[in-house]
Amino acid sequence: MNDTPAPAADGTVPDPARLADRAAIEDLATAYAYAVDDGDWVRWEALFRPDGRVDYTSAGGIAGTPSEVAAWMPEAMSVFEFCLHTTSTHEIRFTDLDGAVGRVHVFNRNGVRWEGEAEIVDVSAVYHDRYVRADGRWWIAERIEQTRCITGGRFADLIRTMAASHAEPGSAPFG
Repeated sequence: MNDTPAPAADGTVPDPARLADRAAIEDLATAYAYAVDDGDWVRWEALFRPDGRVDYTSAGGIAGTPSEVAAWMPEAMSVFEFCLHTTSTHEIRFTDLDGAVGRVHVFNRNGVRWEGEAEIVDVSAVYHDRYVRADGRWWIAERIEQTRCITGGRFADLIRTMAASHAEPGSAPFG
């Protein structure tokens, strides 16, 4: 039996309270992008429920609680000279008054110096999210990155190899 309410039809005009909820959830995506780009792991972790789950394995990363991933991020991201995350095409479906699921496209351009050479590494992905409202605000309760494409030079090759080692059998190869 499925207790999840049917999603509102596409194009349905939400009431003002739902518009505010949608704006708050979309603000999480923007705050997330800037927290990663700024290397602000305290801010990044605060976007998630403490008992939440983050999974970056499709990009060669780790999966764990927000605290575990926040502890891993500084070293993992230190190789990049800059990061520019762009999020778009955010779809949000409310499951109840205080819950929603969503997906958001991400394009992440990274600058890296690898083996003495400047390189650009581009990552295209979809975040599959679950959101909850608690304590008067919206939180990311779960974020699973589904990496679609990693392009660039030798460093991108390394990331693709790491990501492929985490891939499930039968999953699509990275571009």
